[in-house]
Amino acid sequence: MVSAFLIDAINNPTKVVQELYEEHTGDIDQFPAVVARHFSDVFLNSDDTLREVLPLDVNHPPESFAHRSLVRFHGMVQDTSSSPEMYLASLSENRCGGWGISQNMPASEWPSSFDYCDLKEATALWAVTVPGQTDWRTEELTTRSHCGSSSSQSPPQPHKFPVPNAPHIGVQVKIYDNDAAQSLKATDIVTFIGILTSESLDSEAVSSPMVPSLHVLCHKVQSTGDVSPTEELVTVRDDLIKWIADEALGGDEVAAQWLVLELSAKVYTRTTPLLPLSLTLSRFPSPAPSSPALPTLHHVLSDLLPQYLTVPLSLDLLNKENFSPESKDEDLHSGYLQVPQGTALLLTENGVREGKLVEKGIMNIRAVQEVMDAQTLEYSFPFSKFSFPTDIVMIVLCDGRKSAFFQTGFTVPLEPKPSLKDSLYKPRDHIKIPATVKLAAYRSFLAASKQRFGTVQVAEETSRHIQEDFVRKRQEDPSITADDLIHLMKVARSLAASMLEREVTVDIWEMSKRLDASRRKRLP
Repeated sequence: MVSAFLIDAINNPTKVVQELYEEHTGDIDQFPAVVARHFSDVFLNSDDTLREVLPLDVNHPPESFAHRSLVRFHGMVQDTSSSPEMYLASLSENRCGGWGISQNMPASEWPSSFDYCDLKEATALWAVTVPGQTDWRTEELTTRSHCGSSSSQSPPQPHKFPVPNAPHIGVQVKIYDNDAAQSLKATDIVTFIGILTSESLDSEAVSSPMVPSLHVLCHKVQSTGDVSPTEELVTVRDDLIKWIADEALGGDEVAAQWLVLELSAKVYTRTTPLLPLSLTLSRFPSPAPSSPALPTLHHVLSDLLPQYLTVPLSLDLLNKENFSPESKDEDLHSGYLQVPQGTALLLTENGVREGKLVEKGIMNIRAVQEVMDAQTLEYSFPFSKFSFPTDIVMIVLCDGRKSAFFQTGFTVPLEPKPSLKDSLYKPRDHIKIPATVKLAAYRSFLAASKQRFGTVQVAEETSRHIQEDFVRKRQEDPSITADDLIHLMKVARSLAASMLEREVTVDIWEMSKRLDASRRKRLP
């Protein structure tokens, strides 16, 4: 029975909506929820059935689909500020008018009169390809394909994508189940299943561009997932650190360990702030003229993380591009920092040369620092500004002793082995990629450690040990402050999470002290 529903829904979703409408005997206001439940039951209970729906993505752009095809779009909500759209819910002869049916009717077929009670609202928003979604994550989500090809057309509204000039899909999304739409917010990652059309961006404007429009039948917000730590995952930690060190950090396992701690962090609580600390890898050499511009670390992180972006900083980029979203003429323009929660950003300073920062460049640096310090991002509107929560891991590469622009939570000077220094910049095909099973274990380990971060407790015995240790250290060195204790506690929590432990033990506390001492020893 379910397979028949599946076939009908894929082949002719408009017909299925009409059949549901004819069967519906309740309040018309409840009908969108009926449609959402039906299509959710068909598609969202199983990854296998979800993948039966053709994807809308850069390899399968809107123009490759027939009008009113059923598609799934895995995207990021970019703008929720659009006004709701009015539509005629009921047409003559007991026909449904929602999901683009009445909007796409020829003027000659419009009823000469109608009940104003049948005018309803649909939530309208703009969604884009998930910025920073890595290739392996995209392949996980897309197993079924059809005869499509990458688009030769420029995406509509390109200013609404965080990364300038990057290939992506932008789509106007219309949700008829307004109660379900209320919880959606900017940077949410959502899988939408709906009917694809092409419509005016603003139906009330005299002249408005035509854009891809997705009339949503059902949707699902991406959860963080539930990766249960196992003994096998615990054992991959050392292998992962060594692989990162040898392939991307010139054999520096201390730096690799700090990087793993950073990748294990996430926002756990904001009331008593427990936020991921940003990391600077200093003394990171600039590429030689004959070397690739991107560090090997870029490729390694792309293979490990589901959401990751490199931002090659330069004065030109800082002075000209947007880092924070800004509303212009009631249209929200995106910026580099408008990315989903859980994204990692690698900011490279090797391209920065002498010059002047203009006001926009200074504001961009402030925006990055605000994310590092408070995990919030300011959205600018014509008469107001609002800060929205973020959860972004920030890693900075610089060739000096510290970042030229940012104050990060940790600075770790890189100490590559002379024999491996050239490996800091090498082509992707020169990287020794682990076997598929091992690489999957690395990814699962990082997901599990991020999940464990924040839930780590401090055992009572350890708490007493830390207090006694702190008092003793202050007696030996009066310059030690409470900030030093807080700093070490953050290291200990991160270390415990990266070891997939539930609590900070005395052993983990002592390991944290040694790890931080090795870092401090490198500082000038």
